Amino acid sequence: MKTNRVLGVGLNLIAVFMVLLGMARPEVVDEFNIYWIAVFCAAVPGVLLLLGKVSAATYISRIVVGSVFIVSGLIKANDTVGFGIKLEEYFDENALGAFWANFHGLALPISMLVSGVEVLLGLALIYGAQARLVSFTLLGMTIFFGWLTWFTASCNDMQMAAMTAGEAFDKVCVTDCGCFGDAMRGSVGRSLTPWESFYKDLSLFFMVIVIVVRASHIKVNQSKDDLVILPFALLIMLGFGGWLFGWMFPTVFFVVTTLLYMGLRRFKLGKSKYDLVLALSLAFLTYAFSFYTYYHLPIKDFRPYAVEKNIKEQMMSAQELGLKPTVYANVYKMRNASTGETMTINSKEYLEKEIWKDENWKIEYTSPDPILIERGYDAPIASFNIMDDDDFDIGEDLINDENYSFMVVMYNVEKASKGKVIDRIKDLSKEAEKAGYNFYALTSSSYEKREDLRHENQLTFPFYTGDEILLKTIIRANPGLVLLKNGTILMKWHGGDIPEFEDIKSDYIK
Repeated sequence: MKTNRVLGVGLNLIAVFMVLLGMARPEVVDEFNIYWIAVFCAAVPGVLLLLGKVSAATYISRIVVGSVFIVSGLIKANDTVGFGIKLEEYFDENALGAFWANFHGLALPISMLVSGVEVLLGLALIYGAQARLVSFTLLGMTIFFGWLTWFTASCNDMQMAAMTAGEAFDKVCVTDCGCFGDAMRGSVGRSLTPWESFYKDLSLFFMVIVIVVRASHIKVNQSKDDLVILPFALLIMLGFGGWLFGWMFPTVFFVVTTLLYMGLRRFKLGKSKYDLVLALSLAFLTYAFSFYTYYHLPIKDFRPYAVEKNIKEQMMSAQELGLKPTVYANVYKMRNASTGETMTINSKEYLEKEIWKDENWKIEYTSPDPILIERGYDAPIASFNIMDDDDFDIGEDLINDENYSFMVVMYNVEKASKGKVIDRIKDLSKEAEKAGYNFYALTSSSYEKREDLRHENQLTFPFYTGDEILLKTIIRANPGLVLLKNGTILMKWHGGDIPEFEDIKSDYIK
């Protein structure tokens, strides 16, 4: 009882401090108000603990943390390749440091492991299984990810301060932490900023502390626990996954695992056997989903190259759409030739204040990257630059082709699947070209590497060059196939799932 009250006092003091800080320094509050959500996540269980409503505080914490972890983990498991790409950014030697660079080559298996662990921890917390192990693992993960998002946010702040002061900055900052990244961009237009991600982790941390303190009292759910926890968890997943992200799979997945969890009770296996069978069953379902999306394609594509989206429309500017654009500006460090006075100013102010008219002011330093001045609309696709062998940009020609066209994306020809996959692509290219459709490949590999591939496999279709990040964004496969018409993506296939030409023709070519 005393521990509960001490925790309640601590959480309320933190909530009061954050309220005062938010009022005194409004700039710490983010656009999505996740800062105030963090205050709420500290205050609500804190007040309940002080009022002696310990069970209510525990239920709320389990429901919120468990539901968020399930949705978060499934979003990562849906696109482990994309999550792995984000981890590679963190594992850059100039980002987190030399120690973390050792994990760069393990980014993909780590992404699979972490995404599955998130889902399993969320499910175990909802069902009340292995509370002590789950609670301390959750604590470790929230502390680690909280540190990671704080580190990222601080790095960005230091980089901004250096740029504003006209000073060099040699560290690599991850501008997007990857928390719901593509899902957020695809649903609300942008991902969380590093500080918003930190506030999200802080929100979870407050509730995880309650779970850790109450771990010894959390047992596998009884019927009365299920009646309280399961419906509210389902509602959160409906709102969080279904409404915000437009993706019902987390809800369906939770219903399936809940039916499994409840169905296994009927077998009366005994506690130890029940725990083992349930854990293995949930792990199988979770990792089966991860491997399915890896060996095929994400079942929900949140990227601007999703099926039915038009690349040209995704490239339209704010001005073309009649929207307010995001304003960026470079930072100038200037010196007055007459007085020796120095100042830093951004390019927007430089033009608006007509500093350029005063010949005494000279620009000594220009920031290598622009800074954000005012947030507005950014086109989901900034550019579609594809170069031919003569170094001409033919991107617009490709997406303006009014006929059906086939685009093979092979970002790295050395790492691409070979054998039957290449044979299938070769056969398809012959059939498509015979029917009068353009067939070509995009790669970021060198001319020599791609020519080796062409000669070894006697490929007759042309290869063009694109940025590796662009190609990985178009499709999470190496190789992958995209069917286009006038810039609209009609269908995408993983290299291992490419169908026969006649099947494509009957299903997608009208």
